[in-house]
Order: sequence, then structure tokens, then C-alpha cells
Amino acid sequence: MFRYLWPYMLRYRKRLIFGFGFITLANLTGIVPPIYVKNTIDYFKEDIQLEKLLEFAGLIVLFTAVSGLFRFLMRRTVIVVSRLVENDLRNDLFAKLQSLDRNWYQKNNTGDIMSRLTNDLNAIRSVTGPGVMYTVNLFTTFIFVIFMMLKISPLMTLIALLPVPVMAIVVQRIGAMIHKRYLAVQNQFGLISTKAQENLAGIRIIKSYVLEDSEWKQFNKLNEEYIQKNMSYARADSAFMPSMMLIVGIGSALILLFGGKLIISNVITLGDFVAFTLYMGMLIWPSIAIGWVMGLFLQGSAAHKRLQAIISAEPERSRDDQGIKEIKSGKITFKNLTFRYPGSEIDVLKNIDLQIEAGEIVAVVGRTGSGKSSIIQLLTKEFNAPPGTLFVDDLDIHNYDVDALRAETGYIPQDTFLFSDTISNNIAFGLNGTPIQDVEWAAQTAQIHDSVIDLPEGYNTILGERGINISGGQKQRLSIARAILKHPKILLLDDALSAVDTITEEAILNNLRDVMKDKTCLWVSHRISSIKTADKIIVLDNGEIVEQGTHEELLLTGGIYADLYEKQQLEETLQHTD
Repeated sequence: MFRYLWPYMLRYRKRLIFGFGFITLANLTGIVPPIYVKNTIDYFKEDIQLEKLLEFAGLIVLFTAVSGLFRFLMRRTVIVVSRLVENDLRNDLFAKLQSLDRNWYQKNNTGDIMSRLTNDLNAIRSVTGPGVMYTVNLFTTFIFVIFMMLKISPLMTLIALLPVPVMAIVVQRIGAMIHKRYLAVQNQFGLISTKAQENLAGIRIIKSYVLEDSEWKQFNKLNEEYIQKNMSYARADSAFMPSMMLIVGIGSALILLFGGKLIISNVITLGDFVAFTLYMGMLIWPSIAIGWVMGLFLQGSAAHKRLQAIISAEPERSRDDQGIKEIKSGKITFKNLTFRYPGSEIDVLKNIDLQIEAGEIVAVVGRTGSGKSSIIQLLTKEFNAPPGTLFVDDLDIHNYDVDALRAETGYIPQDTFLFSDTISNNIAFGLNGTPIQDVEWAAQTAQIHDSVIDLPEGYNTILGERGINISGGQKQRLSIARAILKHPKILLLDDALSAVDTITEEAILNNLRDVMKDKTCLWVSHRISSIKTADKIIVLDNGEIVEQGTHEELLLTGGIYADLYEKQQLEETLQHTD
């Protein structure tokens, strides 16, 4: 764990050095008061003067106050470092999440990821803050206090340290149990977070199917399991402190027994004994705190293990400074492309040979599961095509810098995603400082401008989560506006007008043809009315190109395309009849 955290802590080495210095000074000044207590008690045997007594009392108060000041300063420095490290870790983990590919996100639930970035990161912060601070504090306290105890009586010191081996065994046994159970607690919390996130995201579906009670029962079951695992962890954790206190108590009893004998034998004075017991008292909290600090480190270790799923994940790609930075024309070529998803044994695309010239609008249609969306995912590099099978401007797509490729590609997915922000910012997403005139132009092209200005706040209207306060058709049109505002060389539309009426659809298509003049457009759709004016239409079936041509040419062949068109025409006729 510290191998990973050490570089972060080294960034604040000056603060840590000051913090460790304050810890050392706090403990050095803290061991002085018992010396004056000893002197005061021993002076009572003589005719002590009031001035001397006041001097000792004043020095005890002074050193106690100075020690308290240094303890305040040690917290101000070391705890602040832990917050700074936490901030750096959170930023780096978020950046790492941005670099991971879709395949990784398919294997990890959103709720569990959120749990790792909150609970687990907080456990790591506790290690770098209180964990480190109290470890150094315990170490220096033991050194200084045991040194003073040895000066008073080596024999009593040896007796006081007899319980230490037992303490080490308790720490090892109970510590291993705590680590295992804490890891189970955090994993269960991840499941709860995932369930809550999915439930809130799909609340409209849950309500429409009247599944509130069923969902509550499932959540309650997860919560009950979480309670049980937390109780199991608490039982192990609660055994730590009493065990340590019992061991310390046994040590204190032994000191009282043997110390009394040494006083009677005049080996040590009463002042020595009182000072020794005060030093013993200084070791009680550190001895008990060993268990607490060990718990922090065990929790941190378990949290680090969970964060390793993010830390050690392979990024989507490494940024290639030598990669091609610009798409010149947007020509796309597929050469005998066959593709299957990672972990699958089924080819979703087979022997695809296709050329899309710059300025062409090419449409892809086919039955559900025919591989239409897979073509889009390869062009956006959500998944990687086999080398030598997919080309942009006659250059292998793998030769392009991925960020540059995506920056010059406009993509409108099936599942539109809008952020909880203004409509203007959603359209200009990733294009900071875009003039409102350009935003309005994109909205007009996507046929959403009139709907926006009818809203009370217009383009400053704040959308709900995922655009919950607007219709499906409006979401799609905002996504189209967002894509075309980039002025992309390649525009990819994945069933982007499925929720738009036919009249609006036709207006958008006419606008897009003007906007995408001399640029490449690939349009995936299940609705033939959307794509019948395309320059070329590709028909996919079971991952293979089975037909291609213009709308009129494909109707004459009487194949799959003609069959789909006939069925959709019949459906539209029946809808108008109703």
C-alpha cells in the first residue's frame, strides 16, 4: 500500500518533516512534567520552601502547555497533508477512470465504483493522516518514555514490558480477522450502492411496472446482509481495545506489586515510583492506540486492495505523440473486416468490405442483432478492429491518435445522454467559450431551437438528470445539435431519429445534407424512412453485407430491404388508420 502512497506523500515532504518535528517536540516536552513531580514529592521529605513548590508547579504547567501547543501543530500539518493526498488521489483516480475502455466499465458496476471513490478513498486518507501521525507519535512516545523509565529502574521497566509479546500476538490474530471482515463490509457496501444507483436511474420503469415493493425487498435483503457483515466486523474490532486494556492493566498491577517492594527496600524513592507510574500512564493510551492504529492500517489495506481494480486496470490506449492528429477528408474503408467482442466466441461482423467516400451519406439497416451498431463502435474505437481491416483516409485507424480521431468525429448514440446543466452547455459540451449564436445555429439545424426558446429560461434552462424533464425526441435533437456543433469530418448516427416524428425527421435530414456537404456521414437506422435519401444503403444480416445500393435499387431486388420497407409502410398505414 505505502509503495503506492509514498510518491503522493513525498510531494508534501516539507509539511511532513515539520509535522514529525512537532510530534517529536510534543513528546520531548511531555516527558518533563513527571521529573518535576518526582522532585516535588522527594522535596517533601525536606523542608521545601513555597517558592520552590511554586517554581515546580509553574514548570509543570509550562511544559504541559508547550506540549499541548506542539500537539496542536502536529495535527495542523500532518492531517492537512492527508487531505492534500486525498485530493491528489481522487483526481488521479478520476483521470484513470476517464482512460479506461468500455470493456472495463461493462465488468464494473457504477455503484461499486462510487463506493471505491468515497468509502475506500476515505479509508486511505485515514491511513495517510491519523494512521501516519499516531504511528510516529507512538514510536517516539515509546522511545522517550521507556528511556526515562530505564533511568528510574531497569528492573521495573523490564516488568512493565513483559506483556508486549502477548500484545503482538493479539494484534496479529485479531488484526487478520478485522482485515478480512472489513473487506467483506466494503464489498457489500458496493453492492448496495450499485442497487441504489440502478434503482434511482430506472425509477420511471420501476414505477410503471409497479415494482416498488419488490425493489424494496431486494434492497432490504442487501442491507440486512450489510448489517450482518458490519456486526461481524464490529465484534472483531470491539475485541481489540478491551484486549489491549487488559494486557496493560496486568502490566500496571505488576508494577504496583514490585514497585511497592522496591520502595520498602529503599531501592527507589516514592518520587521515583510516582514518576514511573506517570510514565506508565503515558504508555497506556499508546498501547491501546496500537489496536486503533492497526485497525486503520488494516482498513486502508483492504481499501487499497479494492482501489487496485482501478489503479492496475489497463488504460484504453496510451497517448501516442506520433499518432496522426488530423482527418483530412473523412473517407472510410472496411477491408474484409471480421470482428467479435472481447470474451465472445461469436463473430458479430463477417467479411465486411465497404468504401465510403468523403461527402457521401451511407446508411446501414438490418434486423435487430445484425451488427449495425458494432460498425459505429469500431469507428469510435470503443472497441478495436483487427489491424489492417479499417481505414480512415486510406490509413489504418490504429495509426491515429485516438483523442484526435474522436475530436473530429461527431457521434450520436442510441442512448442519448444529457447532463444536469443548461441546454446551452449541453449543446456546446466540450467546446468552452462557444458563442451563443453558434449554439443557436446548431439547435436550428437539429430542429430543436423553437422548442428551446419556448421554455421560460430558454437556452439557460437547467436539464434534470439525463434530461428527465424533456421528451425522447427533444433529447435526440439536442444530441444531434451537440454533434454538428463540432463541425466534424465524420458524422456517425446510431438510430438517432427513432423518437422524432416523420415531418421533423425530414427537415433534419435536409439540414444535415447541407451541413455535411463534402464530409462523411454514416447513418445506422432501423427506420427506412430516415435513410431512403442516402447515397448508398447497406443491408446487414447476421453480421454480413447481403445487399447494397440506393433505395430504389434495393426495392427492385425484392430482398431483405424491400421486405423491411413493406412491413414499415404497412405499420405506418395501420397507425394512420387508427
